[in-house]
Amino acid sequence: MDLLAIEQLEKDCFPEEAFHRRLIKNLLINPKSIVIKAATPSGKIIGNIIGITKKENNLLAGRIYSLCVLGKYREKGIATRLVQLMEDEFSLNGIKKIKLEVSTSNTVAQRFYKQLGYSMSAIVLPGFYNDGTDALVMIKCLPLNYTDNYYTPF
Repeated sequence: MDLLAIEQLEKDCFPEEAFHRRLIKNLLINPKSIVIKAATPSGKIIGNIIGITKKENNLLAGRIYSLCVLGKYREKGIATRLVQLMEDEFSLNGIKKIKLEVSTSNTVAQRFYKQLGYSMSAIVLPGFYNDGTDALVMIKCLPLNYTDNYYTPF
């Protein structure tokens, strides 16, 4: 089962913030969750992204809950591809707005998401992380016909 592999991946990527097994299990069985894995040809999970859909002001919104790629597989485009696949899934589910949280001290992640079209919102979540660090909320609005890569307006 992927539960143990995802739990270990979380521990490897986020030693202080790793999701507990119960939360991962709930995310894996929740019909509002989307879990996309990256694996080696042998099947070893080396990265994943977890998203969830929710109602926000009577509209469906997406939230990237976790993005994680093992250290030795970073800077190979895996995280970018996982985010793109999640955006595709959200779009297919009618979601046009995606949110995520990133630590105020994690400038690498902030820069990564900015390169993918996410913008800093004015929302700061005080003490969001276990170590007391604040989180910044980043947002991306997906365009109409997002999944049609050849879409050009007339």
